[in-house]
Amino acid sequence: MVDKLYQLKWEYNHTLNRYYNGCNYIEEYSEEADKYLPAVLELLGKLNNLLEQIQKKQLISEAEILGGFELC
Repeated sequence: MVDKLYQLKWEYNHTLNRYYNGCNYIEEYSEEADKYLPAVLELLGKLNNLLEQIQKKQLISEAEILGGFELC
């Protein structure tokens, strides 16, 4: 069974990737920003929640916050 911390980190990495993709899309297609900004902000909220949960179990570096966790 995969431990809870690993699951949180995996979900964080997945959500971070979706967040960056959303930001890039909005930047490229700014005329559609109003349509997609709420979804991107929702992802940001989820990232913050996941970070809070992970920080309860370990210290997190700025590099991990911005680039995700190494899961190997």
